[in-house]
Amino acid sequence: MKAVFHLIRGDMRQIYRDPMLFISMVGPILLILLVRFIVPFVTAHFAIESYNVLLASFFILLIPLLLGVMTGFIMLDERDDKMIDYFAVTPLSKIGYLIYRLLFPGVLTIFYGIVFVEWASPESLAALDTLLVIVMLAMEAPIICLCLVALAANKIEGLALSKGVGLVVFVPFIIYFVPLPWQLVGSILPTYWTANLFLVGDISFGMLLIIGILGIFIHILYIVFLSKQFLRKID
Repeated sequence: MKAVFHLIRGDMRQIYRDPMLFISMVGPILLILLVRFIVPFVTAHFAIESYNVLLASFFILLIPLLLGVMTGFIMLDERDDKMIDYFAVTPLSKIGYLIYRLLFPGVLTIFYGIVFVEWASPESLAALDTLLVIVMLAMEAPIICLCLVALAANKIEGLALSKGVGLVVFVPFIIYFVPLPWQLVGSILPTYWTANLFLVGDISFGMLLIIGILGIFIHILYIVFLSKQFLRKID
């Protein structure tokens, strides 16, 4: 537990000192305020209310992206500074370190996601849809974080990779403008299933559960695979 407190204190200090990390940390707050106060004004004056569901699905995906990239950069710094080797010989262990690192952006995403859906979103969701969206969002932040640390050799590569990973937030546009079955090409991406809960429209309870279960399963597969890649990389 002491090691976890040490990590939390170190994270807050590092985020405060690093402008990029600080922007990533407060970015979801600014995003929520933008969607809550600016988007309704824009959609009303330009008569694009019909795109509210598309905008909601796009903006909410930015939350795990920002927090996942932030945590990924922290982990890349710690790996470059050999800090992970230090935590490996403490009671926290490498597995404990990884669990904490994945929970950190996941928990923040849950908080910001709930605020977004319940207070800022231009499109409301039913209770079950909201639950499934929040669960998948909470896993997307760790997935994005793991993509950076499992695939990038250093922070420079991580920065370049983050730009490519960031393209996943545009999946809602594929779902919205590309008809079935062609849009199913995007179903290999976790964000496809999250956005689909906004864009699928009125469907039966059974179909909603199928989308939710498949989406959560895809998210878990990504987390397991990328976690193994990361642990193999630091051994």
